[in-house]
Amino acid sequence: MATSGSGKRGTGRMTLEAIEALGPARLARIVLAQAERDAIFARAVRMELAARHDGGALAHEIDKRLKTIRRSRGFVEWDKAPALARELDQLREAIMGPLAEHSLSQAIDSMRLFLSLAEPVFERSDDSSGSLGEIFRQGGEDLGRLWCQADMSDVELLAGDILMLVEGDGYGVFDDLPEAASPALGQKGRAALRGMLLERQAAKTGNDRRQFDYKVGWLLPKLADLDGDVDAYIATVDPDRRNPVLNAQVAARLIAHGRAAEALDWIDAPVERSHNERELADLKLRAFETLGHRDDVQAQRKAIFDRWLDAQALRDWLRLCLISRMSLRKGRLSIRP
Repeated sequence: MATSGSGKRGTGRMTLEAIEALGPARLARIVLAQAERDAIFARAVRMELAARHDGGALAHEIDKRLKTIRRSRGFVEWDKAPALARELDQLREAIMGPLAEHSLSQAIDSMRLFLSLAEPVFERSDDSSGSLGEIFRQGGEDLGRLWCQADMSDVELLAGDILMLVEGDGYGVFDDLPEAASPALGQKGRAALRGMLLERQAAKTGNDRRQFDYKVGWLLPKLADLDGDVDAYIATVDPDRRNPVLNAQVAARLIAHGRAAEALDWIDAPVERSHNERELADLKLRAFETLGHRDDVQAQRKAIFDRWLDAQALRDWLRLCLISRMSLRKGRLSIRP
């Protein structure tokens, strides 16, 4: 089939330059036409228009739509969830973008309103794709970023807010909030948060204590990591070292902080055979390498190969064997008369 040699291929590609070349009048007609077909797009356009002149008007538009979604009662089937996720993500981006540029305090208020939708939305939606959960978790992280930008002065009040949000969270929305807000908290705020958590924990007993630990207990090791405090992290795990997964987590932190000899005690703790045997074996190898125990390193590499047929462990073992033989040979040559 003959083709025209005069035409250029790819002339319909959408690039920033090509779209700008359409001119404002043509673009305006395209936007209006699409807004008539797509309600979500139309709302996004209205928010952009509001953001041009008045941050308060933009906050009003965002909050009005968020409250409408929160009041909704109809069940969202799996095939309708992506559209809802798309609109929620547009609202989140509007809060983090133009609204935050106008007013951080308004952006924080709107983001908290946005996050208050999580529970009612989850309860009336089929989020089998996980898209709604991902957007709300991003919102939880975004709230921490907004707090950091706002330079919060009362870190104890901020710590109380974080604990309240995490304790009331049944869907993991605020899992990333403490780390995102950590710069705003600082060491003083993190210490205040740890103190509040321990105080509330001590006041609970029985099933209330177990539920509290399940929902909030993960904050203690997280705060220890944010402070780089290995001993505080160790204080949150089983002192009898019966959990091989936790033992591995402690060992990895000890090695990272130059305490490889202590790490070996956690790695070698007597536990039942577990699914993370390989992880513990690799940590043991790292500990020996950190300590400079050459013979132990070689023995561990061979053990890893024998157990899991690991090609890299075998290559490293053979390489060191070759280096050792070459060194021995040079030593013998050097002492010949």
